[in-house]
Amino acid sequence: MARQTKKDLAYDYIKRCIREKRLLPGQRITAAHLADEIGISVLPVREALLKLEAERLVSITPYVGAVVSWVSAEEIYDVIRLLAVLEGYGTVEAAAHRAHLAPELTALNEKLQLALNQGMWEWFIELNRSFHFTIYEAAGNAQLLDSIRVFWSQLDAMLAVTAFHLVPNRAAEDLREHELITRLLVDPATDPWELERIGREHRLRTAAYMRGQSVAFP
Repeated sequence: MARQTKKDLAYDYIKRCIREKRLLPGQRITAAHLADEIGISVLPVREALLKLEAERLVSITPYVGAVVSWVSAEEIYDVIRLLAVLEGYGTVEAAAHRAHLAPELTALNEKLQLALNQGMWEWFIELNRSFHFTIYEAAGNAQLLDSIRVFWSQLDAMLAVTAFHLVPNRAAEDLREHELITRLLVDPATDPWELERIGREHRLRTAAYMRGQSVAFP
């Protein structure tokens, strides 16, 4: 495993502060103060802020400084739509490894049901991530996997600073869709385009749920 750079350390720290609402939208970010908190120099903090600006999580104004960005609903939907395309493709690519995926995905679905029944939401979120990345890692495409990870991370942080991070009743539907994805993924007779559509619409339904709309899903 590659050693974490000071820039990465600062990036992860600032992003965690945003996710945990220790830094709020509109709040000014002082590089020197963060550097003291992390125990590093100011330069890697500034580099991390530039990276976060590229992800639209931070806004930097020359001679003024950096603030946590206000994230619009449309910006969130843009990221979700991009993820939907990547995840649909990743689901199709993973089909070549269907024999190895079936038992692992089934076991994760069973744990997700248990987490849902017991209201263990943090565990549910962790298992949900494991379910999806079990599929995307099986695709064997490093560039695709890196892109999905970047957008997942960006979406997590964006949702953390909005009122959209809780979607009531969505968890039960997630499970039903996971079961369908698993069933189609492990069936050699499944049409690849249908599998891509199912993988893509699973993500799009989250955006539709936020909007109070509906995307067709079997």
